[in-house]
Amino acid sequence: MRADDHDRELLAAERQARAELTELRAPTPRWLRVALGVAAVAATAGVIAMLWSGRAPSDDDFQRAAAARVNALLTINPDQPGRTQRILAGATGEFHDEFAQSADAFSKFVKQAGAVSDGRVQGTGVTARTGDQAEVLVLASIDLPASRQAPARSADFRLRVVVADEDGVLKLAKVQYLP
Repeated sequence: MRADDHDRELLAAERQARAELTELRAPTPRWLRVALGVAAVAATAGVIAMLWSGRAPSDDDFQRAAAARVNALLTINPDQPGRTQRILAGATGEFHDEFAQSADAFSKFVKQAGAVSDGRVQGTGVTARTGDQAEVLVLASIDLPASRQAPARSADFRLRVVVADEDGVLKLAKVQYLP
């Protein structure tokens, strides 16, 4: 191959490369830019919707639910009809089954004894999470008013509760007294 032929081949390759580069630099058609923009917006909206709808309860959500459910358990007043049904509505699993078995007897005792207590949750903390449930430690107090048999008093105690997400509602699934 002669030098002139080699130079012609190099010039032809350079022209081809420049033509390809010019083609790549050509402006993108407007319809393609609009389609890409719409696709990007749709993808972003889809990701946001997926994240929003699939939002799992936070530790704070579990703690607030545990505090509210335990407070309902500890605050006793015979003048609150339907109280046991409200507790059962906020219960699931093992705790629901256990409380359902003794709910009527508990209601009768509270009514006959005229028992009154004021429960307060003083602190909560999530100790473990598994799937759609969390174990929460609860520090609580019960204030009992004075009666003929005893002066007014307060008792502090700790509970370990399991709070489970049941169809988007956080419910007590287990309650355990800690000595």
